[in-house]
This record gives sequence, C-alpha cells and structure tokens, in this order.
Amino acid sequence: MPLVRREIEYVLSLRETVFWPDEKRLVDKLQRGINSETPIEISRVQLRIIWGWLEEEMGGHLGRPVLHTELRAVVAKLEPLL
Repeated sequence: MPLVRREIEYVLSLRETVFWPDEKRLVDKLQRGINSETPIEISRVQLRIIWGWLEEEMGGHLGRPVLHTELRAVVAKLEPLL
C-alpha cells in the first residue's frame, strides 16, 4: 500500500470502533504497518473497506465534498488502485 505513516494514521482515525471482523483485521494490519519498514499488502476487499471509510469522510458539506490535505493525499494514492 503506497501510504506513508501519517496517512495510515489518518485512515485509522476514521474508525474509532469497528464492528465487522474484516474491518478488525484491516485495522490490525494497518496498525502493524505504522511501525513496519516494509509496505503492507492489502487485498482488494480491504482497499474497498478503506475507500468506504474515505467516502463517509468526504460526505457533502453545502453540496460539495469535504477534502482536506490528508484526505486528498490518501484519495489520490488509493483511487488509481480501485
């Protein structure tokens, strides 16, 4: 996954609680990836889960999507992988 530590931390901040086992496995993997020097490998399903979190975060504000610096960086890196 092409995200740097700060971006992974941002993605993790999107989910304070997880309900589904797939989300729990993904959160665990991302937490391990923060301290790893090698890039983490995520499946297409896990990429879709992250994308869903990002879409929730991008929810409209006055009819426009909300895109701040961290969100824009993560979206730019992950969108081509979809």
